[in-house]
Amino acid sequence: MTPAKRRPSGADPSPKKASSVAPSSRTNAKPAPKGAPKGRVPVAATDSKAAKRQQAADDRAKAREARAAGTEVEAAVVLDADGNPVEKPRYGAGAVIIAFLAGQLLSTIAYVVVQSTSSYDFAIPTGVGAAIGQASAQVGSGQALAIGVPPPLWVTALMQLPLWIGIGLIPVWFAVNRGKGVVAELGLRMKAIDIPIGLAVGVASQLVLVPVLYWLLFKVIGVKDVSAAARSLTDRATDPLSIVLVFVVVAIGAPLAEEIYFRGFAQRVFGRRIRPAFAILASAAFFAASHMQVLQFPALLVFGLILGYMAWRSGRLGPAIWAHVGFNTVTAATLVFHLG
Repeated sequence: MTPAKRRPSGADPSPKKASSVAPSSRTNAKPAPKGAPKGRVPVAATDSKAAKRQQAADDRAKAREARAAGTEVEAAVVLDADGNPVEKPRYGAGAVIIAFLAGQLLSTIAYVVVQSTSSYDFAIPTGVGAAIGQASAQVGSGQALAIGVPPPLWVTALMQLPLWIGIGLIPVWFAVNRGKGVVAELGLRMKAIDIPIGLAVGVASQLVLVPVLYWLLFKVIGVKDVSAAARSLTDRATDPLSIVLVFVVVAIGAPLAEEIYFRGFAQRVFGRRIRPAFAILASAAFFAASHMQVLQFPALLVFGLILGYMAWRSGRLGPAIWAHVGFNTVTAATLVFHLG
């Protein structure tokens, strides 16, 4: 057994640790680029997520220094969860509000112009019964007989155009001039399969979902007439031309304009800030409330959720547009031809 060697006096009994930095690293390390934040080791110029994140952090630091010095600098890069640069959208919730208010304003202007330049009475219901009621009330009260005439259906159809311009064409303008086009920004495209699937969902929603929903609702609030607003339009369809106008307005124009706005425009803008489920709910509630019909709100809300899910799941408006067409076509046919 060999005796242990004696250590020199004052020597450190613990072994020395190896340097954490390899010699090659120290000798080959490149100096930090000029203008880089102090205390940060530059990351190699690769396509890794870490390199992209560090580059973005360096850009933000430069931007802060430039703002403090009062000089201009390019905007900092914003990255998504995968480390890829995200292009900041050129429009947002403000554009959604602008389009909606523009549609309401244009519609109101059209209403005022028509009402002030014509003798039509927009406040009275249509039909022979309404005219007889007016006459009876006027004769009974000793007034002169003057029966108001409601506007013809073609006037009502034309008055929808300003609203469609606001909610349908203004989003298209933003998508083309402030975005990457109607396909990328609004999802305005469709496939052949969208037609049968969309129509089936829309017809089933009107014939099955709505009756079940209101059967449950009427158990609570009593029997109500949820078709009164729609009937004021369809009751004027008394000849072939007016019937065609009803279907053009209700089953073609309204679904196309509303889907562009609510699912293509509003829902996608909401989805930039909140989760998809909440964006679908927000756009559906907005869609239902915009009709300003309390009794119709539950059905429109549920149907709006269906439309929103279809648009989100497919990534395009085709299924939602055709579902909306099927839903509204059943409504118009039921009221015009008295099928209910």
